[in-house]
Amino acid sequence: MQMNTVVKRHPSLLASQVNDDVVLFSAERGMYYGTQAVGGRIWSLIQHEMSVSDICDRLLAEFSVERESCEHDVLQFLEQLETEGLVTTG
Repeated sequence: MQMNTVVKRHPSLLASQVNDDVVLFSAERGMYYGTQAVGGRIWSLIQHEMSVSDICDRLLAEFSVERESCEHDVLQFLEQLETEGLVTTG
């Protein structure tokens, strides 16, 4: 995955907001996944297709974080979601 990669939620997932966290359920895998505040924000942003770069731009406008750190963390988070089949890339 790279900064210009476009990601979107996998259409078969169920998600629920619990306080500042998001809980995801994959019926295909029979697994629950949890995210914390920033992960939940990323999840809300990828409701529609969005590039990793655009995700980082939005997070940089909303949170106090250095660009390099943001890019690294967002890429790592999205790669984990991709590994688990929770997002699609295009």
